[in-house]
Amino acid sequence: MESEFNHGKFTKDEIIGVVFSKLKPERHWVFADIGSGSGRVAEFFSPYVRKVYAVERDAILAAELIRKFNGTNVQVVGGDGYDFLLTHKPDCVFFGGTSRIDRMLEACTAKRMAVNCARIDVALKVVEKMRELDFFTEIVAVNVSKSYDLAGGIAFRALNPVFVVVGNAEGGKSRSR
Repeated sequence: MESEFNHGKFTKDEIIGVVFSKLKPERHWVFADIGSGSGRVAEFFSPYVRKVYAVERDAILAAELIRKFNGTNVQVVGGDGYDFLLTHKPDCVFFGGTSRIDRMLEACTAKRMAVNCARIDVALKVVEKMRELDFFTEIVAVNVSKSYDLAGGIAFRALNPVFVVVGNAEGGKSRSR
């Protein structure tokens, strides 16, 4: 469900599938969707993990998410992702946005994480930071095209590419926080 407040800026289903396949959450884990926006990622992950935090700094979107996830295993946290990571220790994290990503990665103690980037230059900065912290795994460029009817046949319209930067702290240096 697209919110009237997020103006179509949400993680597409195909991207969520790639993120899920890279994060491979375990059933007993706690997952955090930082920059939750419409809540699509939190909603997708919720049946597969013990608990989900949907972290959203936009108060209007956070209020919508509270209504949306009432009675589920998704807890909405209104506020900044960095502040959340200072006080919570999720097992798995998805960063839906890249605002202040450097400091959030420094504060993150999750076993696995993924960062969605719309621009390659930002993705490369995330890679650099993850390498500095010794948990970079890979970057996946996801190019999706969707079909539409054209002159009695089917054609495809490309969506903007998304760069998914994946990190795995389980294979890197031990980080204590």
